[in-house]
Amino acid sequence: MSNADAGQLDALLTSPSFVADPYPVYARLQDEAPVHWCAPWEQWVVTRHADVEEMMKSPDRFSSSGWEARFMGLLPAGSDEQLPRVTDHYATPVLSNTDPPDHRRLRTMVVKSFTPRVLRGMSSAIVQLVEEILIPLESKQQIEMVSEFAYPLPATVIANLLGAPVEAGADYARWSADVVAFVGTGSPDRARAERLDASLSAFREHLAPLLEERRERPRDDLLSHLVGNHDGESLSDSELVATCVTLLFAGHETTANLIANGLLSLLRNPEQLALLRERPELIQVAVEEMLRFEGPVQRVRRVATQDLVLGGQEIRRDSLVMGFIGAANRDPTVFEDPSRFDVTREPSHLAFGKGIHFCVGAALSRIEAPIAFDAILARFPDLQLTGEPVWKPNITFRGLESLPLRRGAHRPRPVSISAGRRR
Repeated sequence: MSNADAGQLDALLTSPSFVADPYPVYARLQDEAPVHWCAPWEQWVVTRHADVEEMMKSPDRFSSSGWEARFMGLLPAGSDEQLPRVTDHYATPVLSNTDPPDHRRLRTMVVKSFTPRVLRGMSSAIVQLVEEILIPLESKQQIEMVSEFAYPLPATVIANLLGAPVEAGADYARWSADVVAFVGTGSPDRARAERLDASLSAFREHLAPLLEERRERPRDDLLSHLVGNHDGESLSDSELVATCVTLLFAGHETTANLIANGLLSLLRNPEQLALLRERPELIQVAVEEMLRFEGPVQRVRRVATQDLVLGGQEIRRDSLVMGFIGAANRDPTVFEDPSRFDVTREPSHLAFGKGIHFCVGAALSRIEAPIAFDAILARFPDLQLTGEPVWKPNITFRGLESLPLRRGAHRPRPVSISAGRRR
């Protein structure tokens, strides 16, 4: 590939239009440069399904450790001292930035906290919470679905999961947004780093009494399991706080984007929406297609541990590598007619990752999202888009700033949604 062609691809990757609609760029990269060196980001960009999957399944060649330190290193000199909470957070081992054996130790303790019993207990609470949020919206003609439903729902679920008061949900949503805004760009931004530092400080202050209470009076909830002892192993204080931060933004942002993106996909494909209304038993399969088609997480980040070859390109040791999940999930060599949204498609995607870093919160999202869509479809039979949705300026987390909707003249039918009704 010539320097001019590579420059054109770099310009596409860093343009505002890429945020609005990355899929034409993904397709071009898959055709012309499936493993492409992006000079502005100083990272390799990987877009084919097989290559992205290989990155995910090969921690010995593609490390999850060290990316954050390299990313932080792009900030101005002296940032470590001026951003103490951000520096401490990204220097602390958590699931997303560790390799075996550290990753195995952390994952074992976190997975044991996401017990089936804890998740089953959340299901009925999610049903009730969905109802509480949606009922006031029934009297409104205009609904902004992101701020009024998709964002507050998972924030409150995570707050409940960590044993915080329901009213803490608004703070959780704000703190999560600051994490996502900082890590979601191609290069770090000082102003966003400062906002994140303040949010991390506030979150730590918020967590302190909750952690102390669970140590003294443990309950059968996630936070109690996290502070507990597992076969002689326990999380350090720094690991505990960093893990809670990771669960906050991963559990909140992923589900919020899944709900908003999925609803947009349904509204833009009315024949699929009609089919789902006719066949509500498809809701679980439909959610998997939403994850594939307009996935809430668009990329994973790795560091090459050795000189290697991927997609015909020589990648040097210590190079930063980004695997674009959103591109892999529309790879035409894997998915027939990949740009078509089909709620009957056989579930298959990389949205939750693969291998040792498969998302520990996937089970919770797969409980939460179907309950949310069940309720939305039941209570609002005639939602319509009223304007062009606005996407967040973020290349890692694909989500909407707003989703303005209008209700038609039809009134909702009586609703009685129970946990797991359509499973």
